[in-house]
Amino acid sequence: MTEDRFAKYGAATGIAFVVLLVVAFIVMTEPPELKAPADEFALYFADNQDGINTGVVLGTLALLAFIWFAGTLVSALRLAVGSPRVPTIAFGGAILAVAAFFIGLTALAVAAHRPTEVSPEVTRALYDTFVLSGVPAIAGLAALFGATALAIFRTDLLPAWLGWMAAVTAVLQLLGFGMLYTDTGAFAGDGALGVFLPFLAGLATILALSIVLIQTVDELNRKLGLTDRVRGAVTGAAAGAQAGATGKRPPG
Repeated sequence: MTEDRFAKYGAATGIAFVVLLVVAFIVMTEPPELKAPADEFALYFADNQDGINTGVVLGTLALLAFIWFAGTLVSALRLAVGSPRVPTIAFGGAILAVAAFFIGLTALAVAAHRPTEVSPEVTRALYDTFVLSGVPAIAGLAALFGATALAIFRTDLLPAWLGWMAAVTAVLQLLGFGMLYTDTGAFAGDGALGVFLPFLAGLATILALSIVLIQTVDELNRKLGLTDRVRGAVTGAAAGAQAGATGKRPPG
């Protein structure tokens, strides 16, 4: 990440992800409640087909920005921590979350493709797939935010409050399991605790991480430059010692 002169743009993709995803949900308009009859879902997809398709496009672009941001974040964490293990877990979690949401967006696109040519029950089942794709995403998001928190706690390069924010967000993702057991109330797939609290916490944390990374890119660049100089000095010293032992001059 930090050798790239455009690293700040990479860090800013977290902001792009949040903006694109929020706009995607706005243009799709408010869907029926999960407990609504199947006919209401068929009518919703028929009346809002263009808006839903636009939302799918924006959501797909948001996933692209998220992947880019995850790569930038993990590169920064590896540099700050000095070990690839925890940052690699964070990146694996990000990819798992992308895969889960990819399935959800595909189901949403299929539901909006021919809403008047399939039964309302099929349309509602596809929408349920979109909602419940958030359940396997819990593992990925918890790993992403949890590993990010651990990495931040192990270094002083990023602020500790950001680590606590990521840790709390990781725990809040577990509330999403509630949507498996009910389609009404706070823990449902359209409820405040089942979806909106973990979702908004995730967006806020990604936004904060993106802003902080933009602000710390220069410091990361300086650390990378120092690391490269130390590595070069060690390599040069090793080459000199080897040349002394063999009686040959070191290359260069």
